[in-house]
Formats: sequence, structure tokens, C-alpha cells
Amino acid sequence: MTKSTLIAAAVAAALVAWIASGYLLDGAEPAPPPAAPSAAREPFPVEVRRLTAEPVTRALINQGEVLPNREVTLRAEVAGRLAEIAAPEGTRVSEGDLVARIDPGDLPARREEAQALLDQAEADYEAALELEERGVSTAQRLRERFTALQSARATLERIRRQIEDATIEAPFGGIVNAVALDEGEFVPVNGEIATLIDNDPLIVSIDVPQQSIGQVRVGQPARVTFVTGRVAEGAVSYVSAAAERQTRTFRVEVTVPNAEGETPSGISAETRIPIEEVPAHFFSPALLSLSAEGQLGVKTVTEEGVVAFHPVDIVQARAQGVYVAGLPEEVALITVGQGFVEAGERVRIVEAQAVEAAPQPGASLPEDPLPLGALPSPTAPPPAPRPTPEPGEPDETGALGGGGLGDRALGEPVR
Repeated sequence: MTKSTLIAAAVAAALVAWIASGYLLDGAEPAPPPAAPSAAREPFPVEVRRLTAEPVTRALINQGEVLPNREVTLRAEVAGRLAEIAAPEGTRVSEGDLVARIDPGDLPARREEAQALLDQAEADYEAALELEERGVSTAQRLRERFTALQSARATLERIRRQIEDATIEAPFGGIVNAVALDEGEFVPVNGEIATLIDNDPLIVSIDVPQQSIGQVRVGQPARVTFVTGRVAEGAVSYVSAAAERQTRTFRVEVTVPNAEGETPSGISAETRIPIEEVPAHFFSPALLSLSAEGQLGVKTVTEEGVVAFHPVDIVQARAQGVYVAGLPEEVALITVGQGFVEAGERVRIVEAQAVEAAPQPGASLPEDPLPLGALPSPTAPPPAPRPTPEPGEPDETGALGGGGLGDRALGEPVR
């Protein structure tokens, strides 16, 4: 055989062997996948803080307008020249004090004339009565004299009243808030002269929603915070019997003492009307979350280590946190890691290192300034960065890593 024949035979034999290998291996079973680990995934660690409920007063809070107790516009009942302004703007007056005086003009002379006519009418009547008793005069003549007498008396009384009306007096104690005219100006009948305001007590008018009007009653105590910073105690003095048709709200008035006149009317104020006392828990509002149904609530851990979601209702909001109702008496609130677990999931509990005390309800809450040592020195070198813990592992302070939004990838949904 030639050399070329041997090469061709070798290539043909190799090709036949390669084709036959496909038929032989086609029925062979594939290699089994690697066996899954027998150990189950460990529960996700979360940091919890154990809280106990405390009694907190639920209050109805509204913004309102401060109104004076009484306000009246003093007007002229007779026309004439404004002769005197006895109480300028800003003057505090008592009931009956002189505010202004109108020049009576010829009213005093007309009063003297009316008095003389009255004296003449009385004399004529007495004479007619005597003649009628003797039978010389008739009853008709007596009635005419009596009518003339009554007319003279009415004329004199009318003139006396006009002279009195020329003197403008304060109908109640208060402050002359505005004077509309200057001395010497002419005042027509019913012309405005001055405005008198009584600011003791003050009336705070608020609008209460129809859902809450059933919780408000006359005599109920209320705390009022004026925009000036003054805080005063008052009481509900009026509750409207019908709602406003446009807003469906009820007008409610709160009366606040203001004997010293330190608070003016016309400003804004916030009213807080206590409704009921409920058990509530205090914590940061950052721990609040929404359920899949849109309910506001928090996540807790049961004694069995299972996550539970509780809908809550905010009772009071403070600078340091919120009081919420709707939780059991004692709860283990998830403070770190709540965004990585769902209700019904088993977790591993890590107790919080420090617990902030809740402020007393109703107590003043001043902001705590930073101590001087907490401010870095401009010449001091920057502190060395602390190592970032892995998700689920505690750092130097005991807090768990991976619980904040900054540890999530961009676009990852927040649960």
C-alpha cells in the first residue's frame, strides 16, 4: 500500500470512531448536582428595645383666632360738632367714663323753652280742672288741656335726652382701640366716633371637625398656647349646635382669663383640649413603618422570636419622639434591622445597649446643647474611621450593621 492510502485509511477510522462515540454516550445519565447543605439558614439578627406603656393624655389640638370678650363701635345719636375727645386711643376706661362730647348747640335754650311751655300747660290744666269741677267748663275742654300738658312733658323729655346723648360714655370697661374723628369735626347722626374693646377674658375661636365634636363639651378644661409664647389655662364656653355647611366643622369657643391685659386680641393661638387618658409608648418616629395595606405601625418581636406588625395611632408628637397607642403593655420593639424582616419571620434578638428615657407628658422639653468637648478642634487631626461591620454583625457599640438605608443597593425597595 502506498503512503497516501495509509493516511486516508487512518483518517476514515478516526472519523468512524468519533461518530460511534456519540451513539454510545447518548444514553448515559447526567452527573447529579452537588448536594445542598443540610444546615438551614440562621435567623436574621435584629436589635430590639424593650418598652413599657405609660399613661398619656390624648388631646384634641386645633389652631384658632383670639377674639375680644366684647367689642363695640360708639356712634353719635345726635348731630353736631365734636367738641371734646376725653379718652384718646389706647386709654383704659371704666364703665360710665366719658369718651367724647358733642357740642349740644341750641339744645340748652330749647330745653328752657320747653320747660316754660310745660309750666304753662300745667297751669292751664289745673284751671280747666277747677272749672270742670264747678260745672262751668266741659269735659272736652279738660281733655284738650290734658293733651297739651302731655305734649309739653314729652317735648321737654326729648330735648333732655338729646342733651344727654351729646355725651358719649363707655358702656363697659375696656380700652379705646380707635377714634374715628378729630376734635372740631362734624358728626352726623349714627356717625362713628370710637371703638371700645374688652379683652378680659379672651375668647379663642376654633373649628372642630365633625368626627371629633362628640368629644367636646361646655366646661371642659383646655390649655391655650398663644403665638406670643404665653400658655394659659381656660375652659370651653361654647359649642355650636350646627356645623358650617361649607366645611362641616363646628365653632367652639374657649374662654381664657386675661385680667392684666398682657395678651392682645386678634392673634393666633393653639388649643389643646384633653379627651382621654390612654396607655402609650415613646420612641423615635423613624421606627414607624407602613404595612402592605398602608397602615402606620411598628415591628416587634414575640417571646418566640417571631416578628409581628402592630398598627398604631400617634397620641402626642414631641421634639424627641412620639407617643403611640395600640401596642401591648410591654413590647420588644425592633430598632435596627426592621427593614430586612417581615411579619411572621423568625429572627435572632440582640438587646439594645442604651435606652433613652421618655419625657414626662406635659413637661417642657428644652433642647440639650452639645458639650464643648464634643466639638472637634480646628487644629486637631481627624479621627480614624471605624471599620464598617458586615450586615447582621454588631459593631463596637453593639449596634447591628446593615440596618440603615445607606447599606442598601440603589433601587432596592424599602420594606
